[in-house]
Amino acid sequence: MENRKQATNEIERRAYVNGVEIETRADNKNGTLRGYAARFGSVYDMGWFTEEVGRDAFKNADMSDVRILFNHDPNQILGRTKSGTARVGVDEKGLWYEVDLPESANNIRDAVIRGDIDQSSWGFYLKKDSWTKRDGSDKQHRVLEQVEVVFDASPVTFPANPDTTVAKRSLEAYQKESVPPETKDNGADTQTEIELTVALLERRLDYLNLTV
Repeated sequence: MENRKQATNEIERRAYVNGVEIETRADNKNGTLRGYAARFGSVYDMGWFTEEVGRDAFKNADMSDVRILFNHDPNQILGRTKSGTARVGVDEKGLWYEVDLPESANNIRDAVIRGDIDQSSWGFYLKKDSWTKRDGSDKQHRVLEQVEVVFDASPVTFPANPDTTVAKRSLEAYQKESVPPETKDNGADTQTEIELTVALLERRLDYLNLTV
């Protein structure tokens, strides 16, 4: 297994099927929504690869300004850590979040109580990951080793992991770095030969033009 830094800073989103619940508190008549956005030890099937969150992934993550959104929609903000209406943290299970629901979110509160909404998702920048092959599997396995920033955590109606292009580029970069040195040298030599041939042809064309 090899750790590598991400080549790009692009937001990734991951869904987690877990229990979301409403807690009634005396200081918030609208209720407090709680849930886990990510869980340690859970392996997610992303289609062409599998993925899990490393135990130390959030150790140095910036979680100073996390929005709690419904379905990742910025027009449906439920709370924000910066304003004190939401809180996020990490325990032995994973990344948890809780938000004091505003009155405008009564329909979301009711949907959670009824069990219509019971899943979460989160958005993040990843700083470091690793790729390997797991025994008995023909898929590459990715571990999120170090999260750089957590942007949002969201209760969602349809958890999905539709965009894996960032992960694909990460795997391609890892595979490129894993090419043996002799292979890289051969490639460099071939490129040099091509450049020399082109240069000679250009010089020959210049000569022909001058002599016409």
